[in-house]
Amino acid sequence: MTGIEVNEAGKVVTRLANGRSITAEMLLFAAGREGATDDLNLAAAGLEADKRGRIVVEPKTMQTSVPHIYAAGDVIGFPSLASTSMEQGRVAACHAFDMAPHPPPEFFPYGIYSVPEISTVGMSEEEVRKRDIPYECGIARFRETSRDQIMGLSSGMMKMIFSTKTRRLLGVHIVGEGATELIHIGQAVLNLKGTIDYFIENTFNYPTLAEAYKIAGLDAWNRMASA
Repeated sequence: MTGIEVNEAGKVVTRLANGRSITAEMLLFAAGREGATDDLNLAAAGLEADKRGRIVVEPKTMQTSVPHIYAAGDVIGFPSLASTSMEQGRVAACHAFDMAPHPPPEFFPYGIYSVPEISTVGMSEEEVRKRDIPYECGIARFRETSRDQIMGLSSGMMKMIFSTKTRRLLGVHIVGEGATELIHIGQAVLNLKGTIDYFIENTFNYPTLAEAYKIAGLDAWNRMASA
């Protein structure tokens, strides 16, 4: 991003480094988070924070540079989620009492509690392309589900990404009503190394928003079959 301005129509114009301009009603700018560590006197404990107030830890144990001091949650930085922070605390407690915790899952969900909700798990298309993985996407628009029509909604969508070589699910991205709840179906299939066949062969309750998994799976299957 190289600049932001408001045009004569009152729209926000964002200028990108590649020369493109994006015009929108509103611009949401995420500046990141800072650890509230200024008043902790970390130096007295032999610790120091980075320029954003974050403490570095060993990810497998949550130990800081002072072995008997642990840190977890937003103060250690990414991913700064309540769900992962609780898991980090469990890992720290297990290590402190010489108990071996289970290894963390490869993929965990993100939830943005906006209106509409946004939730994602796994790889994005950009990540898939960077890894040179041959892939195909399946799209389901919530308006295609009976539940969405019953609820009087007209927006929302789900995108699933599959490997065309192994048929495995690579990522799920949802925008719309109940996104942060729906994402857990995709999370389970992803961490269990499931394939597109799960969504094609299984029955989903009708009418539910979860039926979007079936719709998106069939959409991807059709694209893969015609490729």
